[in-house]
Amino acid sequence: MEIFKNKFIFIILINQFVFSQQLDFDFYSGEKKESNNISFKFIQQGIVNINSFSNISASIEAFKLSYKSINNFNSYLTLFSTRTFFSGKKDDKLNTLSTVLNPFGGTLNINIHSLIPIKVKEDFNSSLGVKIGKKLVEARAIYLPLNNRAFFENYFNLGSLIQKKIIDDPLNNNSLFFWSYINFFLTKSSKKNREIFFDNKLKPLSNGYGFEIGLQYNRSMKILLIGNKILNTEKKSKLNKMIFQLSISYRFLK
Repeated sequence: MEIFKNKFIFIILINQFVFSQQLDFDFYSGEKKESNNISFKFIQQGIVNINSFSNISASIEAFKLSYKSINNFNSYLTLFSTRTFFSGKKDDKLNTLSTVLNPFGGTLNINIHSLIPIKVKEDFNSSLGVKIGKKLVEARAIYLPLNNRAFFENYFNLGSLIQKKIIDDPLNNNSLFFWSYINFFLTKSSKKNREIFFDNKLKPLSNGYGFEIGLQYNRSMKILLIGNKILNTEKKSKLNKMIFQLSISYRFLK
């Protein structure tokens, strides 16, 4: 019952936050714009994920609030929701970590992601990416109190984005884009949560690095390979391994 109360309060806070901010990110930041633009889209895309622990999950992009400037500065406010349907590992700590490190992971996952242009051309651009967010992670407690079923995780991400236009044929409605994103991240929760869900094998403030590489076809279908690794854990710990994830998404709204 307490979890539902927390979810309800969190949703209210999100709604208040969303309509007080005017942010979003246009993936095609190399395109010329005549004026600043703000847009809002609801239930924009669905995503299927499978990771190296054989965990299978599905995500939905519940909403996206976008800001696109004429100077190619792009920022977005996005809410994801993810549900795991199958866990290949019977290790609760690893399954919980896979949700923490999944960029779409969490029952509720809200973030602001801004891109500061470095180099912009018609078919290529590079940007500095800054992301900050908060997610509600549902997990199985390892130690007392065992009735704990969820916790909040805060995260920060700083990275370098490269985007390349491979094919763009508007007459035949064909396009293909490539991108890569190399990043450093911080992820934080309370010391008590680390004890309950990770047996103190994960530090309250953890740091690591990650990458994303992907292709997008016709601005609707995306295939992503994602990798994330925590650095400040014991070398022999299971939590020290790189977690790989393959994600396939379909955009309902363009």
